[in-house]
Formats: sequence, structure tokens, C-alpha cells
Amino acid sequence: MTYPITRRLGAGLLACAAASLAHATENGQISYPVGVNTVLNGLLPPPGATQFFNYSIYYSADRFAGPHGGSAVPGFRLDVVAETPRIVHTWERGLGPFTISSSAIVPIQRARLSTPAGTGARTALGDVILEPFMLGYASPAKDFHAFFSPSFAVPTGAYSSSRIANTGLNTYAFLPYLSMSWFPSPRWEVSATTLIEANTRNRATGYQSGSVAVLDYLVGYAVSPRLQLGVQGTLLKQFTDDRKDGVKVGADGFRGQAAGIGPQLRYMWGPASGIAVKYQHEFAVRNRPQGGKLWVQFSFPI
Repeated sequence: MTYPITRRLGAGLLACAAASLAHATENGQISYPVGVNTVLNGLLPPPGATQFFNYSIYYSADRFAGPHGGSAVPGFRLDVVAETPRIVHTWERGLGPFTISSSAIVPIQRARLSTPAGTGARTALGDVILEPFMLGYASPAKDFHAFFSPSFAVPTGAYSSSRIANTGLNTYAFLPYLSMSWFPSPRWEVSATTLIEANTRNRATGYQSGSVAVLDYLVGYAVSPRLQLGVQGTLLKQFTDDRKDGVKVGADGFRGQAAGIGPQLRYMWGPASGIAVKYQHEFAVRNRPQGGKLWVQFSFPI
């Protein structure tokens, strides 16, 4: 589910001071992989079952959008390749009509970032996300599935305040989210995930990223029992200010926003096994990198 991607570059970058630039780049990351949840979002394994997931992504951005959408950083380039395995287990005992599941997500990534201060690259472990309590529900007709997870990201990723590119945030993050899937007919799927991310202050730099709200969504149509085609995308809006040593960053708090949309293909080779391929083109971006994401996601029971 997760890998960090540079999200915003802070006031130091806009001032083009090399030392501040490196810090701002590191503090501009977000734990949640925006756009990941567009495949059967609300479904969890049945009681007693364990499911393996793997998320592969290539993200490329050659533009950093400023507060009004224009290019704000000359020579900016970001490339991220991430491989993220995830295990989800549903426990035998639930709570009435609700199931209880647990999950662990371990990202491994390669990040390369070019800025006016220089170029840096890093391949290492990212920040692990833990989901000890996922409360699931399925309607009696099985046409609606949903679950809530108060997940947490912990700073296990590689980090140094002197590096331009990092795979870790050096912060803790609280990531509560709600995922839902509705099947109005056997051929149609409407899925969505709503999430809020709040990060602690980076003690090495004094920088605290503002909180963001995210919506991932899918509208899919099954052209055959195994093959689904869909339109999917994501919306992101930051709703609190970035702060450096407790002081608001910039006139607008360096609040980011972004939207993405694209096609998705899902193929099921078994009742609980399948693969999805999708692309997301980003637009309406503010105070963030702007580019495109290519995903390959697969899952099977273990």
C-alpha cells in the first residue's frame, strides 16, 4: 500500500538555499501512496484466510507545480520505483456482523531526485505501515463491502537530513481510512477509499508537513467474468499548513493539492487471485511534483 514520494519542497527550496533545499525535499514526503486503492477496495479475506498483495509502481515527474500551478523549480526531476509486499489476515473471531483483520506493509524503493541543489539517489527500505485492527463488514446480499482501519506509519526507512533523496520520512504518521466497494449489478463495481494523513514533526529538521485528505476511486465494468475495464483516479487536498519550527511556511502554508485519472484493467485468474494494471495522469497540481504513475498490482491467497 505504501511508499513515500516527495510531496512538496518547502520554503527553503523556493529561496534556493542549498542546505534548506535538502531539508525541504526530505520533509516533502507522504506515507500514503496516493492512487493505490482502486481495486476491490472494500474487500478483505474471509475469516481464517490470509491474502498476499504486491504493489509495483513507477512514478516520474519533471515538473514541480507552484502555488498557482506554474513550474516553480528549474531542473526538477523525480523518479521513484517501488516494490511493496503486503499481507492481510482475517481472524476467526469477529464482532457480530463485523470481521477483524490485521495487515503489515513493507515498501522497498528506489528514489532519484534532481533539484537546483544537486542530484541524489537512494535504494532502501521505506517506512513500514502497520494495520493491527481492520474492522470489516459485508452486506447480507454481498453487494456492499467496507472496512475501517486506523493505520500507522513508523520511521523504518533510510533517512539522513544531509541527503537530497530519502526513502524514509523520519516521522510517525496516523493514517485512518475507510474503504468501500459497491456492486449495483454483477458487471458494475464502484469503489472508493477516503483517508486522512497526519504526520509528526521531524525532530532532525523541525519541519512538520500539513495534514492531507485523499480520495481514491474506481468505476469498473466487467466485459467478461474474468476481465474488468475501468476508470480510476485520485484527489488530494492539504487542509493544514506546513510549519518550520512552529512557524507557517509561506503565505499559503505551502498547502498541496493534486488530481489524477486514468484507465485500469483487472484480470482474475481465480476466485481470489488477480492482477491489475493502471495509469494515472496528474493535473490541477499545486505545491507538489506533477507527473504520471504506472501501477501493476496483484494478489492471491496464501
